[in-house]
Amino acid sequence: MEGCSSAFNQDFSETINYNNPLFPACVSYGILSTYPDYSGVSHWHEDLEFIIVKKGKMTYNVNGKLTELNEGCGIMVNSRQLHYGFSTEHNDCEFICILLSPGLLKGNRWFYQNLIERITANCLYPYLYLGNKGWQASVLERLDKLYGSFGKRPLEDLSYFELMEDFVFIMKLLYGNLKTESQVVVKESSELALLRSMITYIEEHFMDHITLEGIAAAGACCKSRCSLLFKKYLRDTPITYTTKLRLQKSLAALLDTEEGITDIAYEYGFGGVSYYCETFRKFYGVSPLKYRKVYKV
Repeated sequence: MEGCSSAFNQDFSETINYNNPLFPACVSYGILSTYPDYSGVSHWHEDLEFIIVKKGKMTYNVNGKLTELNEGCGIMVNSRQLHYGFSTEHNDCEFICILLSPGLLKGNRWFYQNLIERITANCLYPYLYLGNKGWQASVLERLDKLYGSFGKRPLEDLSYFELMEDFVFIMKLLYGNLKTESQVVVKESSELALLRSMITYIEEHFMDHITLEGIAAAGACCKSRCSLLFKKYLRDTPITYTTKLRLQKSLAALLDTEEGITDIAYEYGFGGVSYYCETFRKFYGVSPLKYRKVYKV
């Protein structure tokens, strides 16, 4: 999920808020009901993303393909894939989210190109469902261990060694069990390329007045095709996607500052406090003030 993410880079990928800004790993615990309409906002990054469902269930969307994740199971989302989790039925879900940069294993060029990229550039696996049997169960167990050592306690020098040990173990399992008939990196589909351009436009202008025409222009396509691509891959309209992104970004100010609701509304592109409160209640079921009272630490 995108709880670890904050902004886009020049290549339209997201910048991750790592646990340690100098070490590209993000390990966190998430609750689906804290996302607008029980849905993350679609995003992508170079990092491998691992999700483990600890309680409840959710659906995961990777490049428009849906996978049901039940308690005790998980998913690996490969590098550079559009993805997000959601629950249409508004069922809550608690999950571990782990993002690990392949760059952590880039010390030797031959090793990286011949072993690591056989996983991260394997076009047969934009994602991998992780069940609780066989070698996949071993991956889940190791991810649990990684969360215990890196995500649940203050970071110490030894926890970095433990994370690297766990990451290498997981990559070794993936390398030994994934099919590798095709190691050619296929060109990204034109549809996904257009969609990424439009998502980036929304990210860069979410504080401004955004129209369907503006979003479509960012993808060099007409309004109908723009809407079709969002529906096909993200199961949302472009404007609903924009609203969810604004709501999610507003949570940082709502929970981490004492900023007034009116200021937050204007800062995050809602144009007025009444509209912000009305929209917030529609997607979260409570007012911004109530949400602040419940979740602010």
